[in-house]
Amino acid sequence: MPPDDEDRASLVDMLGFAREVVAFSRGRQRADLDHDRAFLRALERALELVGECARRISAGTRRAHPAVPWQDIVGMRNIIAHEYGRVDLDEIWKTAERDAPRLVSALESIVAALPPPR
Repeated sequence: MPPDDEDRASLVDMLGFAREVVAFSRGRQRADLDHDRAFLRALERALELVGECARRISAGTRRAHPAVPWQDIVGMRNIIAHEYGRVDLDEIWKTAERDAPRLVSALESIVAALPPPR
């Protein structure tokens, strides 16, 4: 069953926010998170929004795309939003540098394969 319109919107938004994570971190270093609060907050917010979109994706769409680590994405969102004292800057950096580009690629494929909106 193809994703409904709400899933479609969330997937498109999720892709946009994941692209922001990649763009924000381009040309930056891990140490920048320690010294540039605006950069850190921008990454945190974009990652939180990626997770919020993932949280809204239906179980059926999640099952159809098991390569996307839905639970990990939502879990990071929950930590950023509710347990900000537990935010691990090394984890934020790893996610931005390694995981976000992979997520963008996966979401680009998913979104490209979506049928036209109803």
